[in-house]
Amino acid sequence: MKILTAADMAETKPGRTRRAGRTRLWHVLILALVAAFGAVPISGLAPAALATSAGGQDLNLEEFPKLEEEDLEPVYQQFLDDVHWIITPTEKDVFLRLQTNERRDGFAERFWVVRDPTPGTPANEYMDLHYERLEYVEKHFGRESPREGWRTDRGRYYMLLGEPMSMKSLPNTQQAYPAEIWWYHAEPKLGIPPFFYLLFYKSYGTGEFRLYSPLVDGPMKLLNPSGESSVRQLQSAGNAQYGAPQMYDGEIGAAYQVLQDVDGELAQVALSFIPGDSSALMGAQSLRSEMMIADIANIPERIMPNPMWAYRVLTGETEAEVRFETLPMRADAIALLDPSGIPFLHYAVRTEGGRLNLIEYEERFYITFEVSGAVLDDQARAIARIEGLQGGGKILQADLEEEEARMLRRGPLLHMDRMPLVPGEYKLDLILENNVSREFGRAEFDLRVPGLRDDRLRTSRSILLDQFEIRDDYDPYGGHLPFQIGRLVLLPSVNAEFLEGGEIDVYHQIYFPTGATARAAASYTLANESGIALEKTIYVDPAVADRNGVVNQIALLDLTDVSPGEYRLTVDLDDDDRAAETFSVRVVSEEQFTRPFVQAQRQTPPADPRVGLALARQFRVLGETEAAITALAGALRRDPDFQEGLDLQTELLMDAGRYDDVIRLLTPELVQDPSNDTLLVTVAQANANAGHHYDAIRYYERARMIRGDAPELLNPLAAEYFADQQLDKAQQILELSLEIDPEQVEMQRLLDEVLRQVQR
Repeated sequence: MKILTAADMAETKPGRTRRAGRTRLWHVLILALVAAFGAVPISGLAPAALATSAGGQDLNLEEFPKLEEEDLEPVYQQFLDDVHWIITPTEKDVFLRLQTNERRDGFAERFWVVRDPTPGTPANEYMDLHYERLEYVEKHFGRESPREGWRTDRGRYYMLLGEPMSMKSLPNTQQAYPAEIWWYHAEPKLGIPPFFYLLFYKSYGTGEFRLYSPLVDGPMKLLNPSGESSVRQLQSAGNAQYGAPQMYDGEIGAAYQVLQDVDGELAQVALSFIPGDSSALMGAQSLRSEMMIADIANIPERIMPNPMWAYRVLTGETEAEVRFETLPMRADAIALLDPSGIPFLHYAVRTEGGRLNLIEYEERFYITFEVSGAVLDDQARAIARIEGLQGGGKILQADLEEEEARMLRRGPLLHMDRMPLVPGEYKLDLILENNVSREFGRAEFDLRVPGLRDDRLRTSRSILLDQFEIRDDYDPYGGHLPFQIGRLVLLPSVNAEFLEGGEIDVYHQIYFPTGATARAAASYTLANESGIALEKTIYVDPAVADRNGVVNQIALLDLTDVSPGEYRLTVDLDDDDRAAETFSVRVVSEEQFTRPFVQAQRQTPPADPRVGLALARQFRVLGETEAAITALAGALRRDPDFQEGLDLQTELLMDAGRYDDVIRLLTPELVQDPSNDTLLVTVAQANANAGHHYDAIRYYERARMIRGDAPELLNPLAAEYFADQQLDKAQQILELSLEIDPEQVEMQRLLDEVLRQVQR
């Protein structure tokens, strides 16, 4: 059984507060010079006014009013700052013409999506790498400049090219100004030489590092007064060509020789950024270096050559998300009682591996897909959801070797998972989706989640197994696999196909009532149109049940004498609460039988406090507050510092009207953290609900000193002053609240009532 690991989606990057920078004049001049020589397109030019819309019609951008960057809200200025060096001129022009924040938000989201090298995976490697670079330049280049790090020359090229293979720092020397040499090995798809240098220097030895230009600056710009003096001496001595490349003479040759004495690599880079540049060796200062700089400036447009997506956002022609229920899928789901006494929902989904999103990226293979679902009670309330960390579906990823990827393209994948679930009867809506093609498959199940001991014999529904094992390394406090019940690990056969000459394993749980002594008879019959192929009866003794009265029953049905074909399997337990179950099964030859890749991940054990937290939340949805408090109490006994549990405990106690318990629970925390305004407000609310108005006022006023005046704090404070008959204070606080927000109708009514009572 091949188990592949799974991982949820990554988090988005936090925002930053920045303003956009301007292109340096000298760099604009270089680009213009390169254009005159018929080189690459110039990235600094304004985009054309006419474009083609998503619908194929000519789109006149000038018909859409354009804002100045400084007129945007700060969050959108921040976005433009973050992407300043990678957004194309057309994209930026479109962004400044968007008329609503909703479209600006959509633009910002799509900006990263269209650049994602691995669509459908939880991570967006391009975005993650960009923000890693941004963090680096802010930390390392901003501190040496009055400008933010990304605005500097080093910041710009680090953002575009990433970390160099090597960096050589040349601080103040006897003859040259401080300089840094960066050596790169670039990706061919960027349209730049595979190997090249960049050189940054401090002009006249002061300020921040700026990009050196072999053509515009020349070697003399790197030399300090002492170096310039050495150049003049060499020229006077007639030795300018000594050590310099052929055809160099005069000042440049002498400067080259002086730089050789400083650092040989610096001397070479001063003539050209491209190793072995023949034009530099023949005496022509390298135009190729300037062309390469222009190519680097065009990297954003090579990454995103087609701005069609941006026009769609501008015109509102964004593609509707269309999903197709065309993904073949078989699934099974069952609720089982763990030896700990906690019920878990286990589910398995099988589909064709070749229909999922299989990606090769940087010589790695991985498959991604999305699983979502909801457990609904009879009032259609979602008791629990299958979702990722950020909501929505759970996006899963499995890394593969190349051979595994080939096999998966030809074979099935089986995804398994589990979640704790409180006892009851529910419906499960389960969806598996290719989150790139938007194909999906769907299945629905009726669930009966077992509780502990009942007054009669009960059974779970049966599931058919591909295989199972009993593990000797079972750790009740370690991670548990889906379909693991204590030492028993099950692999369900959701497509009900079994190998000729093998066996069918039928699993179900039997729940014996307290004090049961009579054996239960379970019968299994396999038949087709020709008659019964095999039948078996097993007697289950309640003496083998665990402390919860549960027997994990597996019936092994031998297929040695069963021919390939379609069959009907009937499972029945005498005197239980279920009718006989019938399954359609297929016995196949070895050539037809395919074992799936199994994708699963270990889950937290039942003893983990997060399991108790999940159950408490489910009980809360059901309105069973005391049951939620009890479930959470067990989790907090195991981990008294479990903060999520403590927060929920406070909410549950408030739900239950146990306000004095809340006060007793939180007062010691306030002693430890007296400036925690959230705690202060909660304790104030508890005191207010308990009728302790004087204490409620004290805590609200303390919170007000920390949080400041805001209607959400002033209004309950005014209500407490009113309840405590401090009418003057209530009037004062209400007037302040209404001054901040005059549109509070209810507070105006309360103020009117206060004024009437004051006048009596």
